[in-house]
Amino acid sequence: MTKKPTKAKTKTPTSKITRTIVLFGLDENGKPRAARFVDDNETLIARLAQALGLRMGITTGSKHADTLDEIPVGRVYATGKGSVPNISQDLYDKLNALVGGEPGPISTTLPKSWDDLAPGHLVVALDNLADGWWPAVVVKRDGDSLTLKWRDYPSQPEFIRPITAVALLKHD
Repeated sequence: MTKKPTKAKTKTPTSKITRTIVLFGLDENGKPRAARFVDDNETLIARLAQALGLRMGITTGSKHADTLDEIPVGRVYATGKGSVPNISQDLYDKLNALVGGEPGPISTTLPKSWDDLAPGHLVVALDNLADGWWPAVVVKRDGDSLTLKWRDYPSQPEFIRPITAVALLKHD
């Protein structure tokens, strides 16, 4: 009895969506810096962004691949410190254009209480019940009223919230 030739099975490649996290902002001397992290731990990178006072953007797919390729790869060390190198002003301007402008300076220190809240501090504010809570930067404080700007959406208009309607970020 002769065997029939069998067709070789071809595997269809499984497409994995690559997620790139970009940290960018100005260093303490006002020089632009940025780094990309591919498929890294988002929580760890978010902590690094807060510690360094940088903005964080997340992209999936290849829509802005040409710009992403220009950004140096970042590193997170076992100590929790990170490497976010300096970049050209042109690349920094391109990143700001993609995410919508400059949010202003973000403090690298966290307030210990609502009494300590001041311009530049990062808090978490409720957008609306459907969209949830998002990082926001304090732009102005007037008594118990805060003027805020969304950290990751700086092209959105400023908004006002009572001081007790924002969440403080945890101190380690």
